[in-house]
Amino acid sequence: MRTIAATAAAILVCLALAAGGLFGQTDVRLRVTTEGRLLIRIGFLEPEEPPEGLLAEYRASFMQTLRADLDMSGYFDIVEDPDEDDPHATVKVTVSAGSEDAGFDVDLRDRTTDHTIFRRRYSVPAERIRRVAHIVADDIVYALTGRAGIANTRLAFIAGEKGESSLYTVHIDGSQLKRLTDTPTIVMSPAWSPDAVRIAYVSYQTGFPAIYVDDPERHTSTRFSAFEGMNATPAWSPDGKSLALTLSKDGNPEIYIISLDGKTRDRLTHFSGIDCSPTWAPNGFELAFTSDRTGSPQIYVTDVGGSNARRITYEGGYNTSPTWSPEGELIAFVSRVDGRFQICTVDPFGITTTILTDEGNNEHPAWSPDGMHVVFSSTTGGNSGIYIMNRDGSGRRRIFDGLRNARDASWAREPRQGEPGPIDD
Repeated sequence: MRTIAATAAAILVCLALAAGGLFGQTDVRLRVTTEGRLLIRIGFLEPEEPPEGLLAEYRASFMQTLRADLDMSGYFDIVEDPDEDDPHATVKVTVSAGSEDAGFDVDLRDRTTDHTIFRRRYSVPAERIRRVAHIVADDIVYALTGRAGIANTRLAFIAGEKGESSLYTVHIDGSQLKRLTDTPTIVMSPAWSPDAVRIAYVSYQTGFPAIYVDDPERHTSTRFSAFEGMNATPAWSPDGKSLALTLSKDGNPEIYIISLDGKTRDRLTHFSGIDCSPTWAPNGFELAFTSDRTGSPQIYVTDVGGSNARRITYEGGYNTSPTWSPEGELIAFVSRVDGRFQICTVDPFGITTTILTDEGNNEHPAWSPDGMHVVFSSTTGGNSGIYIMNRDGSGRRRIFDGLRNARDASWAREPRQGEPGPIDD
């Protein structure tokens, strides 16, 4: 039976391969490309009768949140003067209030044709104005782009020192911070289920690494995988019925798929070195993973049967931590560039590689639910924290600064069940 020290060493080798620091190959500068983007010019119109008192406070809170959400979405150029700056679309919000609720009439218009895109009323308890503003922002994004927005999303992430960390969730705007684990131990690699209900993660709470699946709303926790040796890097299948993970129970780290009921276990890789950090293609038929089978960590793609493995990263001597985009056209990963770790993307066939970051050390990339943004951990500015950026690397911003060493985020959409729905006129 392996000792704690041996098991810890094994998992640290795999995680170091996935996050940097084991190999001494010469770094190679990747080519940099940018993705063109035409922003939608949008402006906010004032109501005919400006609200006063409590209504003014409600509207100010709503508009501040809505403006920030649309700006964060990456789709819009917010104009300051709709009458002078010729926007593509305008938004007018009129507020009303009952004894306990606030009402918001939202009028979205196409300025080029002067046609109404939608006119809706949203009602919400006064204490939930920010939440309904997030919903309105996503409705505007969908109406103008055909894509679901990210205003009503949340992160699962790790914070704390490396020897004693905890799992947290937080809304994308930094509110609703919740601590999910409080055992003084190492926690890592959170991953939301496709339905955003459960979180898989690695914990050392018994002294050895095991994979747990928690349901935060029901306050349940299940130990999913606790084989001898390494249990690491869980990744949900698109249908939510299986987890791909890294196990060393048969000797060295390999990729396995285990059904959620534990009845089906398939080993995908058979290599004498390290294979780890699986990520599913959205079609459910392929996985990308990290392997050092050529002497340095590189990204490979294989089918779910473990055959037809192909290498897709050739530029750079150190490429790790793949994560497949929701639409399947890109894989984000970490590459060592000029001595620092940067977030990059590559297509599934390895044709085009793009560097997205250029300052500090940047690790743990994960895609937004809409596939248009990437969340990552960064030391930009000298302090570690969680950042997001558009998928072309633009619009970088720090989104959460409330805990020490916040890192390793996974992104999911907030369930909308129970929210007050809009009423179309």
